[in-house]
Amino acid sequence: MADEKKPEDADEPAVKDETSEAKAEEKSEAKAEEKPEAKAEAKDPPPKAEPRPEPKPEKAAWGEPIARLDRAWTKLEARLCAVVLVAEILTLVFWIAIRALSSTGQGGPGGLFRSLFCALVLGLVAHRFTKKHAYGQVIATGAVVAGFFAGRLWTDAGTEYFSNLFAWLQNSSILVFFGGVSDLAKRFTLWLALLGASLATAQGKHINVDVVMRFLSPKARVPVAVIGWLAAALVAISASWGFFDYVAVEEMRAPATVECPGDATKRCPASMGSKVDAVSSTIGRDLFLSGRQISLDLRSLPRVLGGTKYNQWLTPKEWNEWLKGGGWSPRFDPEEVKAFELPEDGSVEFRNPAVTAIPGGTEQVAKLLVPVVNLVFAFGLFVIGLRFIVRSLLAISGHIKVDPNAAHGDDELAHAHDSSALADAVDHAAEESHS
Repeated sequence: MADEKKPEDADEPAVKDETSEAKAEEKSEAKAEEKPEAKAEAKDPPPKAEPRPEPKPEKAAWGEPIARLDRAWTKLEARLCAVVLVAEILTLVFWIAIRALSSTGQGGPGGLFRSLFCALVLGLVAHRFTKKHAYGQVIATGAVVAGFFAGRLWTDAGTEYFSNLFAWLQNSSILVFFGGVSDLAKRFTLWLALLGASLATAQGKHINVDVVMRFLSPKARVPVAVIGWLAAALVAISASWGFFDYVAVEEMRAPATVECPGDATKRCPASMGSKVDAVSSTIGRDLFLSGRQISLDLRSLPRVLGGTKYNQWLTPKEWNEWLKGGGWSPRFDPEEVKAFELPEDGSVEFRNPAVTAIPGGTEQVAKLLVPVVNLVFAFGLFVIGLRFIVRSLLAISGHIKVDPNAAHGDDELAHAHDSSALADAVDHAAEESHS
């Protein structure tokens, strides 16, 4: 019996070795699987908890109508800027062209303008029809050169026609009331600058000293900014009245002093109301005369464009009928207007189609509207002052943020009045980095 059990006992160590080897293999496989997972976990650490954003300041309901007004105001001024800029460019280009075409001679401005005009037209036409041609650029360049020399062939063409048009515009049109195109262009430039300043104020792009603002917390910036803006508004509005007073007294002849109420022998400063009334009366008179001149221009324009001499179409009879039907009596003495009538006995053949004098007055109509247009500077400063006040109200109501970096930011990302989520996020990041 003892001998029979020995073989079974001899097989037991072999079985144990096999099981231990199997367990060792399983452990090694498990470790091999765990290592890549551990590496993956080491490469991708758990995301950190994002800090809670600061609560956005609440926008007061009373500021919403002001914000809508400000947006509409900004849109209107932006469009006015574009209109004024285009009007100024077209006015100057038109005037230069008419003046050049009225000149003669190959070496003068007339010949040079005609050469440049022909070169431009032929170059554009050649470029338009040879875009896909292999030698399109060469053909277009040749057309420009040919056009430049072709313009020398008609240096005297149309000189008489354009001279008549130029003389009418310069001597007998509404442009005389503005002092000519050069003075009109100056006023356009001034108006454009004031519109740009108003837009810059509305967008927080005005000139300021923000060294102190960078050391203040976002909440403390609002009262400091509002105080500065209100001070700027006071200065702008005060300057506006100063310019208005100068134009009223020096250019529109409003009385600077009046008789003192208690003592007629003494002179007292004229009140603001009296100056405003004087300016309103003068503007009404000048605009009426301008309207009468425009009515003559509308009659002259088709005749001048047709080639008729501008000062050889208005007969004395037509002039007298125009005077009688102009509605002059509410503003001027009928006898003073009647003094402008011409005799119809044939002693006078034609009348210059222009308002050349003011009934009962000694002023000239040349540059009559210049003082009126000069008021645009006073009005522009007043508007800038209002812009500062509106911006202060928007800051107090929480509709705009007071950020010293806003003046240097990108309008496409964070517009000063942009209420989109993207602009708010950029503003919040800027506040966190500079607070």
